[in-house]
Amino acid sequence: MPAERRWVGWGLWLGWMVASSAGWALGLAGGFAVGFGLSGSVGGVASQCLFGAVLGVSLGTLQWILLRRHMSGAGWWIVATMFSMGAGFALIKAATPTLSGVLGGGPIYGFVNGAGVGVLLGAMQWLVLRGRTHRAGWWVLASGLGAGLGFALDQVVGQLVGLAITGTALVWLLRPPAQGTV
Repeated sequence: MPAERRWVGWGLWLGWMVASSAGWALGLAGGFAVGFGLSGSVGGVASQCLFGAVLGVSLGTLQWILLRRHMSGAGWWIVATMFSMGAGFALIKAATPTLSGVLGGGPIYGFVNGAGVGVLLGAMQWLVLRGRTHRAGWWVLASGLGAGLGFALDQVVGQLVGLAITGTALVWLLRPPAQGTV
């Protein structure tokens, strides 16, 4: 059965939650190991870029394992995730002095940082989704909202909330439209 015709529903959503959670966990461990191994910390802009890229490879690869069953060309998902996470984490690090001065800390600061990374991530991943669904633009919004809430809330709870949002959006985006609708 062609990838575009596979059934999309709760199985995809649950797979997204599992793959993405595992990708985050492995990516955080790998990102810290690489960052500390190369520079002794993950505090600078360059090390944050590398940290984000390692996290992106891990996250994108585990998501790709799931997505390849549902769309052709899903391998680009890994590349899009790696570049956007690397750039996003570097931008957060570069903007932190200004943002923390304006917003203080806490959930609002976390939401702004997360939403920035999420929009960048969603825009890069949109390049992969755009030829597979006419609703692909909604992915940018879902990614921004999911990452924003993920960064604003407690790490574990926040990530699960963010992944639930993006997983729900992904199911909606990849589900074929009902007969007679556009």
